[in-house]
Amino acid sequence: MKCIIRGVLIVLMLSCATGLSAQKITGNLESRVLDEKGNGISFVTVSVTSPDLQGTRIALSGSNGAFLLPNLPIGKYTVTISHVSYKDISFENVTVWLGKTTTMPDIRLTTELHEAPEIVVTETMPVIDITTTAIGANLTSDEIDVLPIQRDYRQIPALLPMANTSFFGDDVNISGGTGLENRHFIDGVDVTDPWRGTTGMRLPYNFIREVEVTAGSYQAEYKSSLGGILNVVTNSGRNDFYGQAFGFFANNRFSGDSKSGAFEPNTGDFSQYDIGFSVGGSIVRDRLWYYAAYNPTIEKQQIEIPGHGYWDDDGIIHIFAAKLTWKATDRMNVALSVFGDPGERDAVAEATAVTGVPPTLLENPDPYLTHTKTGGIATSLNADYFVNDRLYFESVFSVSTRDDVYLPRTQRGLEEPLYIDSETGIWSGGNPESLDNHSIQANAIIKGTLILGAHELKAGFEYRHLRTDMDQLQKLIQRDNDTTYTTMLFDIEGTVSSSIPSVFIQDSWQVIDRLRLNAGFRWDAQYLYDSNGNVAQRITDQYQPRIGLVFKPVASGRQKLFGSFGRFYQDLSLNLSSMTHIEGGIMSLRYYNCDPTIDGCEPYFDHTSQGAIHREIEGLKGQHYDEFTLGYEIQLGSTFKTGITGVYRTLKEAVEDGYVTSLGEFHVGNPGSGLLSEYPKARRDYKALVLTLQRSGAKHFNFIASYVLSKADGNYSGLLSDFGAQRPNYADAFDLPEIMIDADGLVPNDRTHVLKFAGSYRLDFGITIGTSFQVASGTPLSVRKASSWGPPFYGFAQQRGTDGRTPTIWDLNFRLAYDLPWMISNTARIRLLLDIFHLGSQLDAVNYDQIKYYDYEETLLNPTYGLATRFQPPTSLRMGMEVSF
Repeated sequence: MKCIIRGVLIVLMLSCATGLSAQKITGNLESRVLDEKGNGISFVTVSVTSPDLQGTRIALSGSNGAFLLPNLPIGKYTVTISHVSYKDISFENVTVWLGKTTTMPDIRLTTELHEAPEIVVTETMPVIDITTTAIGANLTSDEIDVLPIQRDYRQIPALLPMANTSFFGDDVNISGGTGLENRHFIDGVDVTDPWRGTTGMRLPYNFIREVEVTAGSYQAEYKSSLGGILNVVTNSGRNDFYGQAFGFFANNRFSGDSKSGAFEPNTGDFSQYDIGFSVGGSIVRDRLWYYAAYNPTIEKQQIEIPGHGYWDDDGIIHIFAAKLTWKATDRMNVALSVFGDPGERDAVAEATAVTGVPPTLLENPDPYLTHTKTGGIATSLNADYFVNDRLYFESVFSVSTRDDVYLPRTQRGLEEPLYIDSETGIWSGGNPESLDNHSIQANAIIKGTLILGAHELKAGFEYRHLRTDMDQLQKLIQRDNDTTYTTMLFDIEGTVSSSIPSVFIQDSWQVIDRLRLNAGFRWDAQYLYDSNGNVAQRITDQYQPRIGLVFKPVASGRQKLFGSFGRFYQDLSLNLSSMTHIEGGIMSLRYYNCDPTIDGCEPYFDHTSQGAIHREIEGLKGQHYDEFTLGYEIQLGSTFKTGITGVYRTLKEAVEDGYVTSLGEFHVGNPGSGLLSEYPKARRDYKALVLTLQRSGAKHFNFIASYVLSKADGNYSGLLSDFGAQRPNYADAFDLPEIMIDADGLVPNDRTHVLKFAGSYRLDFGITIGTSFQVASGTPLSVRKASSWGPPFYGFAQQRGTDGRTPTIWDLNFRLAYDLPWMISNTARIRLLLDIFHLGSQLDAVNYDQIKYYDYEETLLNPTYGLATRFQPPTSLRMGMEVSF
């Protein structure tokens, strides 16, 4: 029967034909076993046990005494070393981190004495991963639980170095990239939005076991991004039943007064009800475990519609997660995960995402009334098969779906275009945008690892498929005066997709005892399919060498000196294909000197593109950067770790659209070459010096602190536009040659100095105080002006980033947690929580309107130029309770 099960599972693991990009959901453990003279001992039995591991894992040491236990579930382990000729020794509380290799110090055995007791060691293990050059940090659930963070895990990276909160409408910016340049993984599933590259699934931190943030310098095994990678593993079952019930509440009565920016609507009452539960346990002890969790979140807010008072904005999100962990055989482990975050909202949504400027008055409220559906569901199947101690295979099969539906709530909002009178600031008509977008992505990965002496050889294949079914409509009429009118129409409907095959090979070679060489090569290709199912664009030369060196100055592994070079590509999202590869769509921009709503009024300028699928661009290069790193880390004592790292990341190619003067058309390409050779080459450089100090594993006081000195400059801000528009590869950069004049300078998310501290102190009588604090330089400001084409094409009136900066900001947050001394039952404990966010907030401006002129000749002033468009949030409180059992 076991043979039949094993055969079926191997076929399943090797035959996956579609699925998603995966990150590690486990960690590794390694060391060497030596005799009293320092010689390696072969055939030593190494066994590990943990509440997070089904049964016991066993490995044998090789001829040099080295052993490796790969793909262990993250958690704390007891490691037992035994040999017939030597005294047994056990190590307790050995931590295995997500995506990391825990390297225990060399283990020396003494000759066996009759009836001598086993030696038990509780000394803290090294916390430095001496096998990799990857830059980043991990936070476990125990560390996350005591820190003042938002409920959604997506804000956790902002606590860590090289990751900064953005005030431009995107997610956390990592290593100089924008939020649209990150990749997000949950239980091995790439949940990044395939359409625009925005964040995918939402999860509360109660569902999460560990978070890994990788800022760069990783090996060829992993697909890459132009920003960073956020990797999350959810909780799993155990042999013992456990669970949690929780509830959180926040509203505006526990908050200070906020400031609304020039283009932000005023808000009224706000409340959030966040409740949930989770349970985990075993179906078959040490064989089949389960975990299930559900967290509905209800938000209610009042938002002002200009001239029509306050309207309700209500929504609910259904967040859930479930997992089955199966030890199918002694050599095969399987995990099935399902999670999602579907939500609906009757929203009051200001339309500035399309128009750029809100109204001073509305004749009717319809332009602001929308109904939205967001979120999706993901499923992943992970399988590991161990042929023996030296050869094992990993596979992932996953599918995820996502909805982005944004529809007018009223019939008038659906049928009429938005009419903007710029002279009076009055709006009327309907909603300017409707969107009904459904995306799916699937991925299959198989990779194998062979331990061959001092070499850890790894190779793999991945196939990723993305598809978006979209129906998008934008329509508006703008009146500047009696002789100047503009109409805009964007109407597109169809299905586009892409296929992305990848292969990699890498070797981690222990050259000598203290020197490791990681060398690898990765190849990715991209095939973009048009709405007729034909290949519309292919990029097949994405070759990515990656190499790193790790040197141990001391044998204990408590120091490492490392350096690396790598090339990293990011896949094109389907937004580009939705703009260029759908037949039958209409994109129209027309200028009039009469009212276009009156019969007989004809445009004097008409740029309309109707239904043409763009021809394939010969020689198109994928978007990518090169990165160089050099760093040093040292462990001080048993709980402290500090380090210094230098990072240089330079963009080599971008993919954007631009107007080709000779053809009189917009085309996509690589700026500086081919069809876009009249434009400068896209440039964005990120240079950083990173200092870190971390304390972990101490009984009372633990923290992570960092200081980053950095510079981000160039003529290209990234996949998020300078104005916050989420149109990757089709943003406002490079639209016209003239807007690139003076475009080289500091990019919008540049922050010269960032100092961070996040930590907690546990008191002996049940109280834990957690805090996070940061100080950050302001971001650079520019002076913008309209192009000769007029709005919405804006260039620079002076060199980018030379009009000063936003104010330096600081942010202070606290979490007070109290574990009640009494229990509901023998196992159930109650924990009360109070979160204080933005304590003492100065409500400083974090962004300004940087458009000074509405014309190219710099005569038509923008009346809102220089006004703050966004402020720091006010002080707020959130109360919560958790019952754990």
